[in-house]
Amino acid sequence: MIQTRFQAVALMWLAAGLPLAAQNQVFVKRGTPQREGRAWTEIAECGGAAREGGRLVLRSDLGSVTVKPQGNGRVACRVRIRAFTPNLEQAEQLFRGFELGAHTLDDGSLMISATLPSEYRWRRALSVHFDISTPKKFNLDIETNAGDLIIGDLDGELRGDTAGGDVQVGDVTGPVHVETKGGDIDLGLVAGRLEAQTAGGGIHARQVNGDAVMETSGGEITAGAIAGSVTAVTSAGDIVLRGAKGPLRAETAGGEIRIGNCGSSVRAETAAGSIRLQGARGVVEAETAGGSIYLFRVESAVRAETSAGRIFAEISANHEAFAASHLATSVGDVDVFIPADLPLSVDAAIEQAFGHRIVSDFPNLRCMGSQKALPGRVVHLEGGLNGGGKILRIRTIMGDIEIHSANSPVLQEMRQHQEAFWSRWQEYWNSHCKVPKTTEDKPE
Repeated sequence: MIQTRFQAVALMWLAAGLPLAAQNQVFVKRGTPQREGRAWTEIAECGGAAREGGRLVLRSDLGSVTVKPQGNGRVACRVRIRAFTPNLEQAEQLFRGFELGAHTLDDGSLMISATLPSEYRWRRALSVHFDISTPKKFNLDIETNAGDLIIGDLDGELRGDTAGGDVQVGDVTGPVHVETKGGDIDLGLVAGRLEAQTAGGGIHARQVNGDAVMETSGGEITAGAIAGSVTAVTSAGDIVLRGAKGPLRAETAGGEIRIGNCGSSVRAETAAGSIRLQGARGVVEAETAGGSIYLFRVESAVRAETSAGRIFAEISANHEAFAASHLATSVGDVDVFIPADLPLSVDAAIEQAFGHRIVSDFPNLRCMGSQKALPGRVVHLEGGLNGGGKILRIRTIMGDIEIHSANSPVLQEMRQHQEAFWSRWQEYWNSHCKVPKTTEDKPE
């Protein structure tokens, strides 16, 4: 008997151990409920052929999602649906309410959808987990209304959005936009632009080779080196950034800010906490309502203000880069280190100088007023270095002011402590910044 061409091809696919439907079209296959303890489980399958560089679009009303890019030419999705009821009839009703679909979009993308009726009263009795494999070079657009997102290393673009759950992502070669309404975000190396937002949780990125926008309503923000500009904003939590080549803005309503070397301007603001900067080539603005400020290797203008705390500033600018600068604290000392050959004009004052003094390594800066001033009296120091230039204004209400040369042994020691911190931090970051690739199946 002569086989038809279709039969021959079908036999070839079956011999390879691959489902016929999965090779030539998108498909959905529902399973049979099986008892698991006090719950019932149904395993469904869906997917279809996929070209390299294609896109998967997933829209689900609930469920956690794990994606493993593996390098084959298809998308395969295994959906584990659990109904938390001992009653088989009720479990079957729950499974029927969960509609699973798959089809191809006009642009060639494969779409998988999972929906529940909006009035579905047993929504919380269901748990769903998507276990998906895709080609290694692929693009993802994933949305779920409840559940974690776990994405392996991906050669493509990623958009991930969950209404409640953690987001864990490996290394991604394209731009990344991830968002969760409640949970942590952990990222590997992002080779393009990063946008990460969470309404409650921390954000951690191992490295970003483009611009980065990281925003959380409550949690810390930590990132390795960033090749572009940075916006890091949290309503409550520390911010630790290894550094950035582009302009950097870091704001927290309550927490410490630590920043490494930066190739452009830096703006750091916290309502309560200290600020530490290893270095910046652009203008530096640092402001805290309560905490100390430590700024090293500032190569341009600097404006630093704190209501209560010490200001320590190393100015490394040359005469072309330096611009008018301002350092002010209400209660605390101010220590400034200046290159001996930098032309500038100094205007320093202690507004309540009783018990406090101004010290300078530069003899041509003259002090106006007695260093033993009575309470409420002002001690003022002013003068020009190397012929004078742009103004460096220093103010404290209650505290000492010290102006030193940049070759001071005190500065060298402080630099060593700062560099040692970042060296230890980098070792820790390299060994602990790992993105888990599995998740537990649990009720949503």
